[in-house]
Amino acid sequence: MVIRRRGVLPTLVLVASLAMTLSAVAQKQAKKFALDCSLKETVVVTTIEDHGAAEDVPSDRLGNAGLTMLDARMACYEGRVGEALALYESILLDLGPVASLRRK
Repeated sequence: MVIRRRGVLPTLVLVASLAMTLSAVAQKQAKKFALDCSLKETVVVTTIEDHGAAEDVPSDRLGNAGLTMLDARMACYEGRVGEALALYESILLDLGPVASLRRK
């Protein structure tokens, strides 16, 4: 049993080292998200909101666009920036430009 306890410390050091490395990688990916994905996501969110206000797109399409946006966000966080940008672009292509806003 004493031998097993002695082997625990090196294992814990290894796990801590791997955790710090993964944290550094995640921070680098988060910066990449901020640079590439956040601008595209802002455009997508604004487009979805504008279509909702204009009521020119069926609500199920807006819902699907929102779900696709969440998929794109997750892809960005996982470092798959190219895939995420393609998903964001697919939302914009599917919804198209806002026809007009209703005036109250």
